[in-house]
Amino acid sequence: MPEGQITIKRSTVAVIIILALVIGLIVWQVYYAAPRKPTAYKYTTGLTVKFKVYDAGIFSLVTSDATIGFYAAGVDPLGSRTFTTKPVATASYDSVLAAWTVPLDAGSYVAFVQEGTTKVWYPESYTVTVYGTDNEDREVWLNPSQLNVYSRATPGLGHAIKAYNATSGAYDITQTTINYTAYDKWFVTYSITVSDADTAKIIKAGRLYLTKITGLDPTSASVDGTVTAVNDDTDASDDGLTGYYVEFPLMEVGEVHRVDVYFEDTGASAGTMTAKLWEYYACLRTGTVIRWWTLKTDAITVEA
Repeated sequence: MPEGQITIKRSTVAVIIILALVIGLIVWQVYYAAPRKPTAYKYTTGLTVKFKVYDAGIFSLVTSDATIGFYAAGVDPLGSRTFTTKPVATASYDSVLAAWTVPLDAGSYVAFVQEGTTKVWYPESYTVTVYGTDNEDREVWLNPSQLNVYSRATPGLGHAIKAYNATSGAYDITQTTINYTAYDKWFVTYSITVSDADTAKIIKAGRLYLTKITGLDPTSASVDGTVTAVNDDTDASDDGLTGYYVEFPLMEVGEVHRVDVYFEDTGASAGTMTAKLWEYYACLRTGTVIRWWTLKTDAITVEA
């Protein structure tokens, strides 16, 4: 054998190859193991499902004065004015567990949370899941385990009118009404204010509706400086209202939002153009128990 050359027996090579294969198999199992099958829980029926309700507008847990119903997956308790479906179960507050509880089987549901008599926060609906358990007490936490509700702030609605000045070429003539014999075009600014002592309260996103006045046409609009569409709603079956509208975003306490609308006379007639602040447009369900708040309104006289 030449000097410096090392000879490795075939048996040694075989051992090295086997060790490499074993190590490779271990690494593959660690990093590339097939996903495990879902856990088969021992109990999936007759569960006691626990959860909490939290008012994010006043930073407080809700422990009373609430009605919480659970519906089958896919049901929308808010999206229809004529909703009449009964819940499959309703929750009650358990002071010992310090949580709301409801008897349910494992599966997916829609939880609908509304206030009882006080009427401070908006109703909410959530898609939730109930998992099984191996515990003998059959108590499980809802997923998500906390359902948030939001206290309603106090909105204000007002307007300012500027008529178009043909001499200056600007909307610089302050008006208190829309007089279509004196001027042909107007710039109306609606101001929406939001106030409350609790600064986390909100006004949910919705629509600002405007009564249609024949021959008085909106030509363009903006919300907080961003150009937006002026929509024409001719179907009252969904929300009970018709007219022109623009959409506005969620608003928080201390904010002032503005909606600017340009109008043009195309053969206007006298009347009253009423603006209605339809907040929380996602909640179409009728009834004073669901939509317990009143619409904020503001009126402009249209005259000759």
